[in-house]
Amino acid sequence: MISADDVIMAYRLILGREPENADAVATWAACAPDLMSLREQFLTSEEFLSSRVVRLPVSLDWGAESRIDVNVDARLLARMLDRVARTWQALGYTQPFWSVLSADEYKMDRFGENADTYWKSGKGDVDRLNAWLKRNGIAAVSGNHSCCEYGCGTGRVTRWLADQFSRVIAFDISQPHIELAQSHMKRAGKSNVSFRHVDSLVSLNQKMEAVDVFFSFLVLQHNPPPIIALILDTVLQCLKPGGVAFFQVPTYSPKYSFIAEDYLQRPSQSAFEMHILPQRYVQAIASRQNCETIEVQPDPYVGFPDWISNTFLLRKK
Repeated sequence: MISADDVIMAYRLILGREPENADAVATWAACAPDLMSLREQFLTSEEFLSSRVVRLPVSLDWGAESRIDVNVDARLLARMLDRVARTWQALGYTQPFWSVLSADEYKMDRFGENADTYWKSGKGDVDRLNAWLKRNGIAAVSGNHSCCEYGCGTGRVTRWLADQFSRVIAFDISQPHIELAQSHMKRAGKSNVSFRHVDSLVSLNQKMEAVDVFFSFLVLQHNPPPIIALILDTVLQCLKPGGVAFFQVPTYSPKYSFIAEDYLQRPSQSAFEMHILPQRYVQAIASRQNCETIEVQPDPYVGFPDWISNTFLLRKK
C-alpha cells in the first residue's frame, strides 16, 4: 500500500520538487500498487527523463587500477571466507532483510508494513534474466531445468526462481538467512528448493552439482576478490553444456585496492563490505571453464559514482 508520504518523497528525491497539489499525491497513491512500481513510474516519467544529464559514471581514460590480489593460497582464502561468514551471520540475526535490500523500510522496526513490497521485488530479477535470454535468441530456461542461486539470502528471489525451474539449489554463507528463506518457501508452498550452507571452502565444492543456470545478484560484491573468483570458478565448472550464467559483479574503481594480508589484519566490519573483481579475471575464468560471453552491460547495482558494476550473461559451450 502506497502512502501519501511515499509519493511526496518520490517527488522530492526523483523529480527534485514538491507535488503540484494534494490531488496529484492522491492519484499517485491510488495508481501505484507498491513502492517498486511507484519508483519505476517516476523514473520513466517524461519530466524526469527530460531533465536528465546523460554522463558516464566514470572517466574511460583513467589510468591503471590499484593493486588487487586475486590469486592467494588456501590458507588466506579460508580466513577471508570466515570473515565474510561472521559478518553475514551477525546481519542475519540483526537486520536480515535490510542486509539484502539496504533501504530503511526493510529494517526490522519497519519491515512488517513493507514486507509485501520486499517479497514481490524479487520477481523483477527473474524477469530480467528472461529478457536477456530473449534478446540474445536463447531459448527460455524453465521446465526441467535446474538453477543454482548463490547468495539466496532470505529467499526474496528464490521464491520466483522456484516458479520457473524444476529445481533450485540455493547457497548462502549465513545460516540465519537460510532459515528465513526456508520459512518463506514453506509459506509460498514451494518444495523444489534445496538450501546449502557454505561454511567452508570444501563445502562450496562438495555441495555444488551440475546445473543448467547460475544466478547471482547483489551478492558477489560483498566478498573479497579471491572469494568472488573462487565462487565463479566453482559454479562455472559445474554448469552443464549449453547452460547459462547470469550474474552481477563490480569490476572497476580507480579508488579500490585489495592487498590480501593487509585486509586480513584489519578489524572485521559490522556492516557488509564492498569489493571488485576486475573484468579480465571474470573473462579468464569464463574461458578456463569453456564459457562464451553472450553479453556484458554496465548496471546500477552499486550506486557509487566512481565504481563500475557489470552484469554478465555467459553460456557453457
